Amino acid sequence: MSRARRRLKRERGEGGRDLPSSKVLHTGMRAALVLALLLLGAVLVAPAQARLVYVKQPTSATPSVYIADDDGTARRRLGIGQEPSVSPDGRWVAYVTVPTSSEDREQLVLVPVDGGARRLVATAKSITDVRFSPTSAQLAAVIGDRRVRIYDIGQDRTIDTARGFIRGYSFSPDGAQLAFGVATGLAIGAPSDIYVSPLDRSVERRRITTTGDALNPVWGPQEVVYDRQRRRRGEPPAYNLWATSAAGDQAPRRLTQLKIPSLVSGLVPLELSADGRRLLAVFTGQDTSVGFTVNPLTGRTHALSPDFETGLVGFDLSADGRTVLGQTGGPDPAASHDVVTVPYRGGEPTVLVKGAAFPDWSR
Repeated sequence: MSRARRRLKRERGEGGRDLPSSKVLHTGMRAALVLALLLLGAVLVAPAQARLVYVKQPTSATPSVYIADDDGTARRRLGIGQEPSVSPDGRWVAYVTVPTSSEDREQLVLVPVDGGARRLVATAKSITDVRFSPTSAQLAAVIGDRRVRIYDIGQDRTIDTARGFIRGYSFSPDGAQLAFGVATGLAIGAPSDIYVSPLDRSVERRRITTTGDALNPVWGPQEVVYDRQRRRRGEPPAYNLWATSAAGDQAPRRLTQLKIPSLVSGLVPLELSADGRRLLAVFTGQDTSVGFTVNPLTGRTHALSPDFETGLVGFDLSADGRTVLGQTGGPDPAASHDVVTVPYRGGEPTVLVKGAAFPDWSR
């Protein structure tokens, strides 16, 4: 997520009248004290440098997670792992690794960016969809496709906020709640709906869709954007995007009406800008993955690459919605990739890191 950088500006006094020497001294001391306090406050509240994380050699026996500034500079290796995620405040990185003692188990680890011992958050046969809450206070992941585990960083404790056959999840903008899809079984296309729950499960989860075909929610400032799947005989379900209120008090609103070809699933929402006016999605299917932008008001879509197999795959959207973070080379982990940025409205990519993939950032 992007963060504004504070700038302190001293305003010059108006007028040319001379002050008595004692007043000049006292005024100067007061000004110096005020400036010192302002500078101290800026140090205390200024956000950390925006960070970028990515993977080098993702198909090797030792894939490496790296961290850098959000322009790709000041790089350093964090460890062996996959699926890295960086907290919005830039202070933490989480990734999945495999312990040498047990190759059939995965571990979710949390690493402080500025140094310190890493934490072991979870161990399971499968750990996916790693991400931080908007406040950076919690880390979440899907464990074994059957639960969304929330780790409270400050309190060093975990809770399984969502249980069932999980079909995507998203934090609320204030980080206090979770929206998640739950299906009736593991089968692709199994009936599913979207629910909302406080992180601590202090009240029962609340169902916000009732159509039996809703999944992959992304919670924005005004609405929850999600997929509705249309079942097809002998084919994977076809996805188009819809929206509804988190309170479940408005009729679902259809956003896109794309015709989904054979062997392709369609659009999956990834992230909304802070104002809810821009949406990043991925058009996905067999040997297919390409970044798409979607206007949440009109449903208008735009592909970030004409090549749906080896083109640009979007991974993240800056908070202001102006910049997409992604990788070139399509979805195949064994292909050659570069981590890039591209303007939301389209244009030439800017290479941040050559020979790297699966990026995330805190911009």
